[in-house]
Amino acid sequence: MGHRITNKVSIGGDNSGKITQTGIEAGGAETAVSSLLELVERLATEVRGQDLAKQEVVEDTLTDLAADLRTGDAAEPAVVRSRWEKVKGLLGGVVQFSELVAKISDQVQKIFG
Repeated sequence: MGHRITNKVSIGGDNSGKITQTGIEAGGAETAVSSLLELVERLATEVRGQDLAKQEVVEDTLTDLAADLRTGDAAEPAVVRSRWEKVKGLLGGVVQFSELVAKISDQVQKIFG
């Protein structure tokens, strides 16, 4: 996600004029959740067909997590975090998923605290 940072200062009148500063301009939470959903769906695709411990639990939890994320702003942060922690715990020792797990963990933390 590329955030564009802009610092704009508008001074009206003399030097004692009003100063307005803006910060990060980005696509907002909706874009972030959409990006996270893509990562979760990619992980679900990669996990499907593997011979993992508790394979069915991982797949079901990823399906539920994706469904939560599709609701956008209505997604309950505690539920999203809980489901992700469950998946992360089950995939923690599987090296082939470590990069994707790290990306998703970072996004879940940023969006859902």
